[in-house]
Amino acid sequence: MNLSQFLPQWGAVILSILLFAQPNEARAQCDSLDFQLLCEDGALVNDAIFACGFDCIFAGDLNACFSNCIATAIPTMSTGCVGCFAAQSTCAQDNCFFTCAFGSTADCEACILANCQSQFEDCAGIVDADGDGQDVICDCDDGDASVYPGAPGSASGLDNNCDGIISLEEILCALDLNGDFFVSVADVLLILADFGCLIGCGSDVTGDGAVTVSDVLELLGGFGEGC
Repeated sequence: MNLSQFLPQWGAVILSILLFAQPNEARAQCDSLDFQLLCEDGALVNDAIFACGFDCIFAGDLNACFSNCIATAIPTMSTGCVGCFAAQSTCAQDNCFFTCAFGSTADCEACILANCQSQFEDCAGIVDADGDGQDVICDCDDGDASVYPGAPGSASGLDNNCDGIISLEEILCALDLNGDFFVSVADVLLILADFGCLIGCGSDVTGDGAVTVSDVLELLGGFGEGC
């Protein structure tokens, strides 16, 4: 494998590792705008890593070269996040050049994971704080496990799937028991019909597992409202 074949593989491996990293958030250098960039323009970052790897291959100060090159190629990335990528790229070149140049993609990835990943994770701050399986890069609310890319609607008025649009499935509110986008007498009748239910209650608007007076009061509090 020649140099031109190695560099794009190296960049793609670094980016793929980045997208699944879950580091310590305390020293995070990448901010929410960086995560948005990585989520929406990951290919741009990968191309920058490839181009900078080629430009800096014989630089005396690899880290400085990578930092300047990446900052120029991606001017919207924060200085701290650029530094994390530069350090990751320098580490990959110092420790994994021959493995990535002459080995398989799996060997290249394993080398970077073993030698460089823990430091990068501490630096970047990419976490899955709410444990929903989606890290903070594309998760528009990493403090709510019901909100992540591809999530179903929760009928809570939230953008659960992070597409920037609140769909009908997300608009339906918990008090709208019959799904007509309005809290009315029809909903009151449904909750009264379910009153006293203790297991599998469809009219449990308070989420306590049963349909009691508290559910009726909750629904009446939103009576007449649209969803």
